[in-house]
Amino acid sequence: MIARLSALRNVKRYLEVGVQRGITFSGVKAEIAFGVDPEFIVNANVAANKKQTRLFQMTSDEFFRDVDVVAEFGGHPDMCFLDGMHLFEYLLRDFYNTERISSRNTLICLHDCLPLNHIMAHRSMDFANQNSAHTAYPGWWTGDVWKIVPILQKYRPDLRVMLVDAPPTGLVFVTNLDPQNTVLRDNYLDIVRDYFTQPNDQEAIVSHYRSNNVFQTDAVLADMNHSLFFNT
Repeated sequence: MIARLSALRNVKRYLEVGVQRGITFSGVKAEIAFGVDPEFIVNANVAANKKQTRLFQMTSDEFFRDVDVVAEFGGHPDMCFLDGMHLFEYLLRDFYNTERISSRNTLICLHDCLPLNHIMAHRSMDFANQNSAHTAYPGWWTGDVWKIVPILQKYRPDLRVMLVDAPPTGLVFVTNLDPQNTVLRDNYLDIVRDYFTQPNDQEAIVSHYRSNNVFQTDAVLADMNHSLFFNT
């Protein structure tokens, strides 16, 4: 879905946090694309469909601290895909740091926010690996990044937050950004303290699905329908 949207939206500047093997990154169409990962193990053609590709082997915190992204890009990113460390506090930081370098119409995409069971949503990857062997999803790990959804809904009601059933574990799209807004950064420690103690069990996952409208991928990608859902 990320690759398809990059083509439909005629993306010029693309940012991906959590590239790892480069599978998603390689499918994206853009003029210039930045990839960030602390340890690349690339086995895909990350230069495909792009005029310029740059990889930054560092943590996302280091990237946003040390790189003048807008200057290096020559403008604000048009589309960003956040798939870094699968813990909600890391995604929270990645989100507000990405929003800070974005424009109002930048599309931010968050991965793994629709876990299929509580085992893959566990904060420990080792736990998920050890306890998923006899389930339908052996080795799957989303972590608790799904908590970013209620966080954004509570602290940033001005944002448009849309959940999509993109396989295997969903995508969340965030638009109507405000790069000047510092609410998440200013309240970071309070948010982390409060949401770390929030349940992350099967009941919480079920409640997450029940309390949100989840759109179908085909409905978003059909024809030029993406402009019905996202700023352009």
